[in-house]
Order: sequence, then C-alpha cells, then structure tokens
Amino acid sequence: MRSARRRLVRKERMTVLAVLPTSASIAPAQLSALGDDFVLASWESDGPETSGRVVPSLDGEEVRPPYTTLSVRTSWGGQRVLSILRTPRKPGATARFIAQGRVIAEAQAEPESPDLDPAFLLGSLDATARLRVVRFLFDFARSTPSLRSDAGFAGVCRRMVLELSPTPSPVTARATATDELLLCGGSLSSGFGEVTGAVIITPGAVGPAPFEVCVGSTIDRRGRTSMDLLVDRALCLPGNLLVLLGRNGLACRAFGAVPPTLPALTEHLGTPKRDTPLALRQYILRGLAQRGRSDATAAAAVRELQVLVPLPKRQVADAKRSIGASLDLAVPTGDGGLFLAGWVHDPHGLSNGLSVQTPFGGERRLEVLEHRFPREDVAKLFKSDHADRSGFIAYLPGAPEPAASLQVHAELLLGSGGSIKLVPPLRPMAPADARAAVLGSLPPHFATPHVLETVIGPAVAPLHAAHMATRREPEMVVFGKRPENPTVSVIIPLYKTLEFLRFQLSSFATDPGMDEAELIFVLDSPEQRDELVHMLHGFHGLYGLPMVLLVQSANYGYSAANNAGAAASHARKLLFLNSDVIPDRPGWLGDLVAALEERRGTGAVGPKLLFDDDSLQHAGLYFDRDVRGRWFNHHFFKGMPRDFLPACRARSVPGVTGACLLMSRTAFEAVGGFCEDYVIGDFEDSDLCLRIRGAGLDIRYVPSVELYHLERRSISKHQGYTRGVASEYNCWLHARRWSALMEELTARDWDEDSPPPPPSLGPSFGPPCAPAPASQPQSDPQPSRRSGRAHRKRR
Repeated sequence: MRSARRRLVRKERMTVLAVLPTSASIAPAQLSALGDDFVLASWESDGPETSGRVVPSLDGEEVRPPYTTLSVRTSWGGQRVLSILRTPRKPGATARFIAQGRVIAEAQAEPESPDLDPAFLLGSLDATARLRVVRFLFDFARSTPSLRSDAGFAGVCRRMVLELSPTPSPVTARATATDELLLCGGSLSSGFGEVTGAVIITPGAVGPAPFEVCVGSTIDRRGRTSMDLLVDRALCLPGNLLVLLGRNGLACRAFGAVPPTLPALTEHLGTPKRDTPLALRQYILRGLAQRGRSDATAAAAVRELQVLVPLPKRQVADAKRSIGASLDLAVPTGDGGLFLAGWVHDPHGLSNGLSVQTPFGGERRLEVLEHRFPREDVAKLFKSDHADRSGFIAYLPGAPEPAASLQVHAELLLGSGGSIKLVPPLRPMAPADARAAVLGSLPPHFATPHVLETVIGPAVAPLHAAHMATRREPEMVVFGKRPENPTVSVIIPLYKTLEFLRFQLSSFATDPGMDEAELIFVLDSPEQRDELVHMLHGFHGLYGLPMVLLVQSANYGYSAANNAGAAASHARKLLFLNSDVIPDRPGWLGDLVAALEERRGTGAVGPKLLFDDDSLQHAGLYFDRDVRGRWFNHHFFKGMPRDFLPACRARSVPGVTGACLLMSRTAFEAVGGFCEDYVIGDFEDSDLCLRIRGAGLDIRYVPSVELYHLERRSISKHQGYTRGVASEYNCWLHARRWSALMEELTARDWDEDSPPPPPSLGPSFGPPCAPAPASQPQSDPQPSRRSGRAHRKRR
C-alpha cells in the first residue's frame, strides 16, 4: 500500500475527502450493539486528543445522522474515543471514522455486533471520565426517540449504571399526589452537589424523569440529605432505576414496590409534626402546575394543596422590637400582577425593600414602599405618633404564573443582608372577594388618581373580569303568560332591598298603561331567590300581572343585571327602572314613550324624580368637577321644590339617571348596552348616557312624568361599596374614559330647548363596553359655575 493515497467519496448531497494514512496509524475500532438500530464504536489512541468533528462512513459513504463522538482520557495517558452510529445493515461493510480529512479508525461490521461490555468500556477511566461516558449515552438518547424506547439500549444503560453503582439505595413512594402521580423520596450524600439531570431506566425504555428532583438543604447525622421526586405511578415499579447525574458524580436509586395504601399529598404534608420545607412545597406545586396544563386532576391538586395545607401566617408585631412588619394581603391578579397590602413600622430605617416569592418559584422585588398611609392599629401597638404612615399598598406587574397562586411568602430585607420572614393569609378564594379585599385595603381619602392608576386599577380590573367570567345563564321563573308583543320591556334589577316591590307592583296593577308592558325582574342576590319567588307568586295571584324573574348565579352588578334583562326581553323599547322608584300617577309610561318618539334622533329620555318629601331628586344629569378636579355626576336642581319652574320645562340634558331611563332596543344595542367594567353599581348609567351622546343621539328630560325615588337604598347594603374605594375606582374609570366628552358637554348651554349638535369626541362603538379614549383630567381643578345648578351633591 502506498504511504498515502487519496480517495474521493461521493454522496448525493455532500462529498467526503479522506486521506488514508498507513494502516499502522489507523486505530482498530470495536463495534458493540446499542439495541436494534445503533452501535457504539470504540478505539484507543495514544496520540493527541482527537479534535474537530468525527464523521463516520460505511464503504466510503458518509452515514446518515444521527451520530456523535466522545473522546475521554484514560488513566494511562491515552484517549478512548467513542462514536455512536446507525447499525450497519451490510455484513462485512467497512466503517471508517474521519477527522480533519484523515481516517483515524476503522472497523469491520459483523453479522451481529457483540453486546457492550460496561466493565471494558469504563475500565481505566477516572470518575469524571466515567460520568462523561454515561452522560454521552443519555444525551444521545434524549435527542433520538427511537433509542429511548429500545429495550436493548435500556439493557445496556442498566448494565452500565450498575457497573458504577452495584447496590442502589431505595427510593420509596411516600404519598399520592393524583391518581397517576406519586411523591417518592430517598436520600443523597451531602457531598453529591447539585443534581443536573435525572433519568429513569425501565426494562423497555430510557428517558428523563418527568420532573426535576428536589434535594433538601438539611444534613442529618449520617451526612445525608433528603431527596424527593414527583413521578408517574407507572414508573414506580420494582426494578426500575432512577439515575441522578451531578457535576461531580452519579447516584443510582432503585424503586421499590408501592404500598397498597398511601396517604394523600395533603395528609402527608399536613401532618402536625411534619414541618414541610418551603422548597419542597414549591417543588410540588410547580410540578403539579406543570402537569395541570394537560391534566385537570393535577390542576385541582394545586388548588387543594394551597387551600388545605396553607402556610401559617407570619408577622413581626412585637412592641418591644424596634422594627415590625406584616403582609396582610397578597393577591395575584391572574394576569401576572401581584397586589400587596400590609404595614412596616421602621422608625430607624433598617429595612431595605421587600422580596416576595410565589408558590411556583417566581420572585418580585419592591425596593421602595411608595404608597403609604397611617395605620391606627399599628400606631397603637408601637405607641407611636398616629401620623406615622406604617400602612402600604403596592402593585407588582409580572408574567402569568403556571397556575393560580393563593398564598405567597415574603422577606422584609434589611440593610445588613438579613431579613424578616413574612407570610400573609391565603388570598380570598372567589375573585369577587379578592376584588373587595383590594378595594377595602386603603382608606378612601388616600385613593389619589396616581394610586388608582398605578395600584388599584391594575389589580381590580383583572379580578373584576375574572369574577364576571364566572357568570352562567340566569335561571328564569315565569309568572303567568308573557305578553306576545309588548310595547315596552320594564327591566328592574333587585339587590337585597325587596320591601318596595309591593308599592311598585300595586301602582303597576292599577295603571292601564302597564297592560302592554313586559315586567322583568333581575335578582342579583341569589340567596334571596326563594323569598322573592314566594313574594312574586303572591303578587301575581293578587294582581294577575304577568312577570318574569331572572336569578343571577351571583352578584354581578347593576350593569350585568340590566344587560341580562335586556337579553331576555321582547319589546322594541327598554325601560330601566330601579326597584325603589314608585310612579306618582297612572299613564306615566305612555307619556315617556311619546317623549322618546316625539323627536327624531332621541336616544334616551328620563322623567322628573322626587324624594318622598316632594323635593326634586332628578331633573336631568350633568357633569362637574369637585375642588380636587375629579369629575362627578350631579342632578339638576336637586333639593329644590317639586314645582321649581326651571325643572318643569322639557329639554335636552347631558344625561339622565338609570333609576328610570327609557331607550329603544336599537339604540341600546348600537352603543353596546351597559358597560360592565364598573364595580358594584355607580357611574354605569352616566357611562351609558355618554355612549349615547358619543353616538350622536340626543337625551331629553321629561318633567311631565313624575316618579318618587327612594335613592340608593340597595347600594347602601353592599359592604364592598361602603367599606372601600369602589366609588373612587368607578369615578376614576369613568373620568379616564370620558373626561374629554364631559368637558365638551359641560361647556354647552343647556338652557335652550333645542337639540345640541353631536359631540366631536367619543369612542367608536363595537362590542359591549368598548373602551373610550383615555383622557386625563384637565389642569383646571375648579368646578363649573353655571346658572340653575343647586345643591351639588354626589349621586
């Protein structure tokens, strides 16, 4: 053979140019079977370590991928080269291995390659090299699906691992996480270090463990630490091996038989004497959340574990200590945001920010507690000045979590690097309760526009949306036969207050003008369902009035109740009427309908409303700023006598109250109905009026129709409204959307009875509550001073 010859190997897509040196410089390689489809070629070399890509070929043609090569140093100073390639199908074929254009090793394919000898393969290798070889096999299997499910390859891996660890320690099942998932555990040497990978070997397959391994931080007297693993029940079979790979070594564990009875995960972790490490708790929740994306049972387990085994509340509230803190409320908002409320008493300035961790390992940092306010309870505890602003609220944006976080834990960071651990109670379960907790976390007079914009608003909006998303179709109860072609559908939302129905229904029953009306009641407090059904059944028997009752599944607010009533109604005209509005005389509905039809382009009409002492409650609605520049709704001539002359003239007005508002179905649907973004019940009617105005339609006040209104009796019974900043939130949201249009409407002269021109500002209308242009309040905070406005009070 010549000392050097060149062979050009041509292939369909590539050309391999190999230089064949003397036969003495070509290392003989040995081929060993790695299952059915792959072989391992190995050879020894005492030359320099092989560098660059090693390309295998068969009879001069490069083999098809996948293939890979590893070179490790031996204890005698040489190198052992390993190459995995597809099994040659042609007996006697010559396998050559080419590096940098030269053939460095070759082997003759046999009809059947011998089984791999782990002792020979790993012999004369140190611990680091052995670990590299095992990783080499596992890494190739990870990228080659056919190899992972090859029983022959699984056998090779088993022999290889047992060569390194002949007597594996046990890993045992400890608890049932779901029907298909178990929590298993064992131990590791404290010197093992970080676990960088976990592989499970069964008789027929090799694959990564379904979840990472959780290694404890506490070292016992034997120098060992705990190891826990979530794993599928189907993998927890006797004889299966768990292989843990670390940066400095390998550990093998053998699964044992699963006991016939295992405690549930909540029982296992909730044992009074068991102090579950926080890292293990987070590991379990993170794993269950991961599986919960495709398994409803695992998703339910995430919630159950947080609810049934909560972390105990933790705070520092000792008057003898110079610093104290509590995290009273932590509400993940579902869109990645996190709302916090609590207090920090730190007169010496020792704290250096707040770190919050979710159950799934996410961390948020709050460097400065910006939004502070006094807490009388904290001032009393520490006997400090009541002006000490210990209370705080904060909103931290972030990425959505893999599942709903119901409880977080936190650390108040100290300048020295130490910390004070804080754990809040579970967040309220229902979105409505969480929304109420956020709204109730701040005294109303501290709800500045900046706080509403940056803290309250971002937290409340997704919680409110989540609550509204829980709606189901309301239950319908029909009393009598519904009118076939009603002229008007009268929609009356009900919440808590039912005592005025007997007065309202008795006036309807004695009014011939109500014969063609359709009465629809919408109950927003479903706990009163049986009481109301009994009451309406009695009124139907007494008066013979046909009625429809819609029972909402929960309290979704004034807008949702009206929209539900409109969706179930049949008439071409819709009258939205409060349950505490009582007509003064018969015939009022026909007069209101006539006023709506009198002028083309009228979008809505509203009547004169009276207090029970005959003073004016409403003669049209207008908008004005308070001394702080905030927009509020006001009623013309409120508190003036019933026959006050300016209030006795029909005219266009900026808006009318939703306590009694008539409009056509066409207009209602065109503007998208009532906006459901407002909380509890405030500003929805003026929002609707502004949508009507924005659509270029007129709104008219009809003084010839008079009704009594016992104002705001229902909303006063809602604790979420009376004890929090719901009104301030609604006011802010209303002004944010409509400030520009309200400014334009306020600048007009409403004394003349002529329809004003359509506004130049307003939203484009699409689906319900399409957002209006965001507008900040104008710089001039002074309220308007227009003639004819008396007794300016909030609604």
